[in-house]
Amino acid sequence: MNKKVVDLLNAQVNKEFFSAYLYLGISKFFTKINLPGFASWYKVQAQEEQEHAMKIYDYLLDNDEDVSLDQIAKVKVNLKTPLAAAKEADKHEHYITGEIEKIMDAAIEAKDYRTQLFLNWFITEQEEEERNSKDMVVKIEMLGDDCKSLYLLDKEVGSRKG
Repeated sequence: MNKKVVDLLNAQVNKEFFSAYLYLGISKFFTKINLPGFASWYKVQAQEEQEHAMKIYDYLLDNDEDVSLDQIAKVKVNLKTPLAAAKEADKHEHYITGEIEKIMDAAIEAKDYRTQLFLNWFITEQEEEERNSKDMVVKIEMLGDDCKSLYLLDKEVGSRKG
């Protein structure tokens, strides 16, 4: 495999594990403000991000490449409101999409067709991730300061299963 593509994939493993940390931090925020449905939703999201990291991990090893397990950065997000938490998640999903696109660009440049095929799954997944994060922002924005509606939404999002 092309060294640049391998390096970017290795970096992405770390970014996906960081994503899991970020979502655990958001889950913790919702637990602390007594919204267990949101906390559960973001905990499931954290598990999904770990699965994404492991897909890349396995892909690298299956292609006889080394996997660099670097230190995961500390989550430094100071959340104040449910809307701020949802916006942070949405911002992060857009960032991850951009990072996946950078890897795809490198794979195209290297004519690494196998990695391009592999990355197609992530591109489709990111479309879904961005849609879900945007929907969460929109729903919370629609509620404004209505605590009763937020409570009902908490019950709805808490039904998400891993």
